[in-house]
Formats: sequence, C-alpha cells, structure tokens
Amino acid sequence: MTPNNPEPSAPFQKIHDACRITGLSKYYLRNGCKDGSIPHIKSGGVYYINVPALLKKLEVAQ
Repeated sequence: MTPNNPEPSAPFQKIHDACRITGLSKYYLRNGCKDGSIPHIKSGGVYYINVPALLKKLEVAQ
C-alpha cells in the first residue's frame, strides 16, 4: 500500500478512494458523512468511509 495507491481491500478509505471503489460521487459521500447517513470516522479534517458497511447499507436499501 502506497499513499497514492491505497489497498482496495482496506475497510476504511478516504472519500476520493471510496468514490472510485463505489462509483458514488464525492459530493454525495461528503454530504453523507456530514449528515451521518454514510458510515465513517473522522480523523482531524479527513473522513474515512467504512466501505464494506456502506455497500451493505446500499444493498439493504435496494
């Protein structure tokens, strides 16, 4: 894992990487983190999205 190529199997991803993995827009993910609808943690000013939990949540919603 390098800073420019995060490991896709890592559960927590930055918004940019979660966008690439899930196909959701950065805008949607950022606003979801702010309103609490996207499972995440925040470290300093950086949101780390729990991608497996997000994908499960999206499957249930369908």
